Parts: sequence; C-alpha cells; structure tokens
Amino acid sequence: MSDDGFLARALGYIGRFPSCRLLVVGDIMLDEYVWGNVRRISPEAPVPVVAVTRDTRGLGGAANVALNIVSLGAGVQVAGLVGADPAGREIVRMLRRQGIGVGGVVTDADRPTTVKTRVIAHQQQIVRVDREKKEPPSEKARGTLRSRVLAALDRADGVVLSDYRKGALSRELVEDVTSAARKRGIFVAVDPKQTDFSFYRGCTLITPNKAEAEAALGGRELPGDLDIWEGGKLLLRKTGADAVLLTRGEEGMSLVERGRRPFFHIPAQGRQVFDVTGAGDTVIGTLSTGLGAGAPLRDAALLANVAAGVVVGEVGTAPITVEKLTRALRLQEREREAALGETGGPTRRGGRPSSSR
Repeated sequence: MSDDGFLARALGYIGRFPSCRLLVVGDIMLDEYVWGNVRRISPEAPVPVVAVTRDTRGLGGAANVALNIVSLGAGVQVAGLVGADPAGREIVRMLRRQGIGVGGVVTDADRPTTVKTRVIAHQQQIVRVDREKKEPPSEKARGTLRSRVLAALDRADGVVLSDYRKGALSRELVEDVTSAARKRGIFVAVDPKQTDFSFYRGCTLITPNKAEAEAALGGRELPGDLDIWEGGKLLLRKTGADAVLLTRGEEGMSLVERGRRPFFHIPAQGRQVFDVTGAGDTVIGTLSTGLGAGAPLRDAALLANVAAGVVVGEVGTAPITVEKLTRALRLQEREREAALGETGGPTRRGGRPSSSR
C-alpha cells in the first residue's frame, strides 16, 4: 500500500506519460514460447514429453523494456544489435508495429540475433534454450551503434541501459552515454548484469536485484535491512549514482539514495506469482517513464513496484499497460482504505520510509 494521496499523484504522472520521450540502449532479444501439455515421461530419458499446442514470439531484453515504455503511452526509441537473420528482421517488424523507434537498431552480419526459447507446460517453464553469441561485436558495428545512440540522445528525456551481457554495451559506450546525458541534464537508469558495477559509473540510478547486488559486492550476502542499507551505500560509491533501487523478490524493493537516510522500503505488490520473466524490464521501464513524466524518485519507485506486481501474475513476458497500472493502483487504494477502516487510523505499511535502521 502507499501513502495517502499517492493515487492522485500517480494518475497525474500517468496523464503526462505521453509527453515523455525515452531512449533504451542495450541487448535486444527475441523471446520464443513453446506452449504444450505433459502427459508422460520419455522412454529415451527421464524427461517430460511436451505435446506442443502453440508457439508465440515476443520482444525480449532491451526491446521488452521499450515495449513496456510504449505500452504506458510514452515515446521510445531502442538502440542495440540484431543479426542479419530472420529473427533480427522479425524483431524490427515487431518494434515498428508497436510504434517503437528503430533508428538505433544496428544489423551486425557477424553475429546472430539473441533468441531465448522457453518451453512451458501447465503454466510452468520446463526448459529454456538460448541461441546467442556473447563475444564483443565488430568494430564497425560498435562504431555505428555509438553514433546512432549519441544522435538519439538529443531527442530524449532520459536513457535506459538494459544490460544482459550479450555484447551491445561496452564500457566505452556507457562512458560516452553517461557523459553526454550529464551535459544534457537527463537521467541514465541502468538494469545491470555486470558483476563490476564500476562499468556503469556515471549513471543516475541503478536497479539490481538482490543476487546481482550481492555479486557486485564480492559475494557479500544481504539478508536483512541493515545489510541492504550498508550494501546500497557501497554500491553508490562504486557507481557514483544518485540512487540504488534494489529489488528483493517477495520482500519488495528498497531504495537507497545518496544523502538521504533511512532507506525507503516498498513491500511487494504481487498477490500470486506465476512468472518473473521480464519483471526487471517492467520495473526499469515504469520507473524511467515515471521519472520522465516528472515524478520524484520515490513516487516513480512506487509506480514501478505496482507494475511489477501486475506482470509477475501473468505467464510469459507481459508488458505493463496504462490500463493494467491504473486498475492496480485503484485496487491498492481500496485496500489501503479498507486497512484504515479496520485499524481506525493510519497504517504503517508500504510506501513509508523504514524508521529504524
């Protein structure tokens, strides 16, 4: 639940989403889903036999971040690499159909498009097959991507770096983007995968999950609130960022901000978790759209938390939309009012800064 008045503020931000223009830079992928049923075990090996009923394809990685942003009504361009193959051409067609700018998409004939194939039976993922090449792209592809990204920055209110460690983001590109963004006075939000967070130095905010944060801290575990607080401050020093939004699964999210204490904790909103695929894309997409629409960081984080609670309740990579987000916000407000009615006074749950750290 959120504080009194958050619903009105949130609806105000949503109303300004169409005026927001964002640039997403990172690893573009194609998500394939093979759906079916399991009724027996294979006689060849102790594995289930999946009788396929249908196949679907969707945008993945940085392309899914862009899809979340455009589904919220904002304008977005995506920049990254695809192969000179059918999967790459399909991604470009899908992006165009969604109204996502593709001027930053570079075709690299020396590498395949990254494709993740998930086999799902009875609402459960059975196996995932990855087709990819993680080696750095060619010098020509890197140079073309850099020039297109820097040109696109002139038309952006903010930048999202979506890193899946597939080769699109180099340290040099990150340095160029963060430097150019600072000169233009726009934010850079990072969804990280590198274990060395100095790779993203100069970003405005970074959104690791708990496992990513622990890896970036050299394997230091973050089991409790005090550990999150101390670990978050270390990550701020490593990145030079203004804030770290650490996603903690069923424990929600914790926002550690430079110069502010204590940290801001937000309980999870998911009522029933079916699939966490793409949840991180939704978090950073909604967070960045909120910031681009003028929301303060804490309110943008609250919006992102509500959005994440929606998408984990759906199977497969499902983007957040204005309709889904608005419906979830109104439900949250009704639950908050019901809790107030039961207690007869203010509630201390959700959206409130932690009081004892």
